[in-house]
Amino acid sequence: MNFFGLQTCGLLLGLLAGAGACAPMKNHSIPAAPLFVPDPRDAQRYQALAREQDVLLATCAESHTCDRAHYTRALSALYEDQTVAAKHFQDVMIVAPKSRLASSSQFWLQFLQNPPIFFAQHSAFAEAADRLVRDLLDLESSSTLVLQREVKARDKKMEELAQQLDALKRIDQEMKEKTRPMRPPARMPAPADRDIHP
Repeated sequence: MNFFGLQTCGLLLGLLAGAGACAPMKNHSIPAAPLFVPDPRDAQRYQALAREQDVLLATCAESHTCDRAHYTRALSALYEDQTVAAKHFQDVMIVAPKSRLASSSQFWLQFLQNPPIFFAQHSAFAEAADRLVRDLLDLESSSTLVLQREVKARDKKMEELAQQLDALKRIDQEMKEKTRPMRPPARMPAPADRDIHP
């Protein structure tokens, strides 16, 4: 997540924490329902982003990006199932317990477990939180697209370099074959003079 995204997320967390401190909390289990209702135009994009993160989670340990993949997956899950979101927020805290994403994840977990009473679906506060999460997901989507383009460009360049290397190897082999010294044909050793005795 870029600097702007982290700053924005921090601002939201500060607002939510401040507002939550002034409002009574209700303690309940996390529902298997979306926290936010996705705009129909965004629903497919968020589902695609969720699938991308699921794929990344299979290999993220190699690149040490599991916290980011879990966090993005958790944010997208806020539009599908809060229990899935909670699981991924917990995974962020396990994978990178001292990261900024871990503290944000801890906040989201507390928020999902004890949502403030004033957090009604169509309140101005809920709409602001929804807009902020959408903006973060949009940033992540655009970052993913840029990364995919860079990977494709790199792969294309690698393919071109591999083809050039193969061509150079063929040229080198042809040059070696042309410059090999001609060997004279192998001679048969002359038969040794044998003394014939009658």
